Amino acid sequence: MNKREKTYSAILNASWDLFNEYGYHDTTTRQISQYAGVATGTVFSHFPSKADILKVAMYRKIDSVIQEAAETDTHHTPRLKLRHYAKYLYAFYLENKEFSKELVVCILWQQAYFLDQLNAFKLMLYSEQQYDATQANVMMDCYFMTLLQGLCDDNTTAQEMVRTLSNKLHLIQK
Repeated sequence: MNKREKTYSAILNASWDLFNEYGYHDTTTRQISQYAGVATGTVFSHFPSKADILKVAMYRKIDSVIQEAAETDTHHTPRLKLRHYAKYLYAFYLENKEFSKELVVCILWQQAYFLDQLNAFKLMLYSEQQYDATQANVMMDCYFMTLLQGLCDDNTTAQEMVRTLSNKLHLIQK
């Protein structure tokens, strides 16, 4: 790893730690730069904004959650695979509710950034069956609508969200 990559990672790690400790909105780029041991200008040379730091950090964390879930994935149908991964992902989103809400806002306006990750996820769901783009898109709609509902409800659990997703997926099953 070269110096630029090390600095990039240090900024991401520092931001994640500070976001967890102080919250996204109460963390400043100055705090991030101090915690990472770099100049504030260096932070901006790697990331145009604090929202971009969150976007990259969440992308990496989501990839990590997906990899963790893949280790125990024994399901063969896309619907069951999605339920399996949703258990892990919904728990992650609820554990990081403030960031997740901020990320949803970010995604609405910057969908292209997450498109490769989303497309790879859909293909993974269909790894054992012929890919059906329409069904995959509808399943993702169900997944994301359930995520939005869960993030808006302060009392929901990941289990309840998976149950809601399962009910929706049952309705669209071929």
